[in-house]
Amino acid sequence: MKENKKILIRKENGITLIALVITIIVLLILAGVSIAMITGENGILTQAQRAKTETENAQAEEENILANYESVLNSYSGENTEFTDSLGNIVKVPEGFRVVNPEDNVEDGIVIEDVAHGATAGSQFVWIPVGDFKKQNGEVENINLERYSFDSTTGEPSIFNGIYTEDTKEEHVFDNTPAKDINDFISKANLAGGYYIGRYEARTNIERKSREDELVQVTLRQEDFVYNYVTQLQAASLSRNMYNDNNFTSDLINSYAWDTAIVFLQKCDNREDKTIPYSLQTSLNIDFAPNGTNKLETKDKICNIYDMASNCYEWTTETSNDISKPCVPRGGIHGFYEDYTSDRYRIGKGVSHIDYSFRPILYL
Repeated sequence: MKENKKILIRKENGITLIALVITIIVLLILAGVSIAMITGENGILTQAQRAKTETENAQAEEENILANYESVLNSYSGENTEFTDSLGNIVKVPEGFRVVNPEDNVEDGIVIEDVAHGATAGSQFVWIPVGDFKKQNGEVENINLERYSFDSTTGEPSIFNGIYTEDTKEEHVFDNTPAKDINDFISKANLAGGYYIGRYEARTNIERKSREDELVQVTLRQEDFVYNYVTQLQAASLSRNMYNDNNFTSDLINSYAWDTAIVFLQKCDNREDKTIPYSLQTSLNIDFAPNGTNKLETKDKICNIYDMASNCYEWTTETSNDISKPCVPRGGIHGFYEDYTSDRYRIGKGVSHIDYSFRPILYL
């Protein structure tokens, strides 16, 4: 009888141990499944993180859209406004303009578009920063508003010291047109932290075929014809009369604006081929493109600006010391591989040709 009890006890103990082992195994399996559900590729934590990321991205996109809507609404308010890019850089936006690419930053080239000025609506300009601005790599860059010359090998800028001047109206004695008010431009561009240059060479909705053609409204729309067959005096008049607004000023591009833009473009060069510094870039267009960038080889594009090295020579308000050739066009020309972006030339005031155009600026 005692022996039977011992056997029974052994049997009862054996059943209890097996049940315990099975329970532990089941718990381990359940724990493994739970961990997989929580941390796996499609687990709760992964999905939660994914949902958080998607929510943050959607929120950022929504903020950009709202910022763009706000800039459009503000464009009708009769006041200049401000836009803050994704890096925290502040861009001043003229009254009647909207930011075209709010998802980009200053380094990409912030583009504004006229939405409220009738005949010039659709015209586009690109912001050139002056002073400190943040880059995508986290660095803070600084650009001084100056007139520059550029090393013929490296393209590195240095303060210009040559025979060309940027006269005030009081100093000017030559037959070309100086800047509307160069000191006003310098002061306001420094105060605003930047200025705008035309995204394209000047345009018009009517193709010009000779110097006798009527001078019509200048635009900066992609689809319009290049505005050529103009003298430096005509280019200056067309540029400064492009806008008559108390909140900002338009003028023909000056040497400070041209040279400082080159410095910016070299510091933020986003071209695929950076072999040649942009200050030394020769024409990338084989043929003259009369009908804007619809027919233009768009190889000469950098930070959203087109054709400073290509297509047409561009009149400026700079002045040479040659009384018979006081006008100073800049940049390169289609199909010619000796003239480049930072080049300066001396030309007579009456020159008007298919290969000469100009680029307006805005400053607040």
